[in-house]
Amino acid sequence: MYARRAWIAVWPVMVTLAACGERPAPEGIAAPSFAVGGVRRPAVLVNPNANDDGTAKTIQEGIDMVVEGGKVMVLPGTYNEAIVIDKGLTLEVIADGRGPVVIAPEGTPPSAVEVTTSNPVSIRDLVVRFSGPNGVRGVGIVDVTIERVSLIAVNPPLGAGSVVLVQNLANVTGGRARLVVRESFIDGGVSFKNGPTPPFAQMFGIRPTADVDAVIERNVIRRTGGACIHVVTRGDLGGETNADVVENDLDECYPLGRAAALLVGTAFGGTFVPPLNPINATATGVVNVVGNTIRNSGGSCLPTTGINYEQLSGRIEHNRVLSAVAACAFPSLRALPSGIFVGSIRGLPATAAVVRFNDIVGNAHPGMLIARNQTAAIDATCNWWGAATGPTANAWPTGRGDTLAIDGAAATPTFLPFATAPIAGTGATRC
Repeated sequence: MYARRAWIAVWPVMVTLAACGERPAPEGIAAPSFAVGGVRRPAVLVNPNANDDGTAKTIQEGIDMVVEGGKVMVLPGTYNEAIVIDKGLTLEVIADGRGPVVIAPEGTPPSAVEVTTSNPVSIRDLVVRFSGPNGVRGVGIVDVTIERVSLIAVNPPLGAGSVVLVQNLANVTGGRARLVVRESFIDGGVSFKNGPTPPFAQMFGIRPTADVDAVIERNVIRRTGGACIHVVTRGDLGGETNADVVENDLDECYPLGRAAALLVGTAFGGTFVPPLNPINATATGVVNVVGNTIRNSGGSCLPTTGINYEQLSGRIEHNRVLSAVAACAFPSLRALPSGIFVGSIRGLPATAAVVRFNDIVGNAHPGMLIARNQTAAIDATCNWWGAATGPTANAWPTGRGDTLAIDGAAATPTFLPFATAPIAGTGATRC
């Protein structure tokens, strides 16, 4: 019995000693690690002149150090790096009066900024200069917001590329992507110097592709070798693509494919010649094109249309299409010369878009042209055609500027009443 009591008395001492034995010596405690896989911070400062472990010297180090959903704050300077954003975060500038933050990777990497996470990523107030095929790119289920960013292509390589590209195939990924580009400046790096077939890259401006929900608003877009804005349905002609394209300023759009400054439709490149059967395209979506200004100040022959709108439904309203199509423009594989081209000459299903309250002025070909597949009349009322007497209606290919033209057996849209003065900038809902 006494032996048992002794054992009970000793046991707490043994536990205490064991616990003391497990405690590490102070000199053995490691400092927190901010490297990949270490402890991460909710906010990280990027300073190119940093000399301690708590501050990143490159933007990529800042991305690696920050916690999911955190903020990477970048001091002014030029960062010669291509970056990969693999977690949700906000990447923004600390505006201290010392100049911009410029991301300028060396060489021609596939993307200057690659987004690989499905969590929300916001990029604000930077300058991105790139010489590869893409500026900002996200493939798959991504959620990217770009605000007040200047994206500038510098001597882009030949071949197709995009200043901003988000592409998602829901039949592969099982989900939807999201893209917002707002109050940014887009420069595709293409100049028009050598006539109708210049040897430059097919660099698109902003390109939401396939199963994406996009908002593209209040941007200035210049010097693209593809459409300034191209809203693209899925390559297999299925899926759902939605976008609001609002109050953008488009000029110097030089589409090598000779389609449009602003293009809504499939990337399918085939042609349709009656009496072949129509294409079995099932893509759906709503794309609203509202309040944009589209010009062709250089008089390029390349834009066949100002706005080319196929298959999807939505509103084409309050846009100003001002001398967007030059006299030297000619038909492409997907469109006929006109300020606004509605429908398809490639056998795609008809669109139910409405085309109202637009100023369609100064184009050297018909102001609006209705494609042969549009067998039901659309609403094209309250547009300003450049004259108080309204449009004249002709069969294509006749007609200029103020003409509403009809291709083949297409149905003449409802165009009465028409606006008797410029209306696009008024916010009017009737005329």
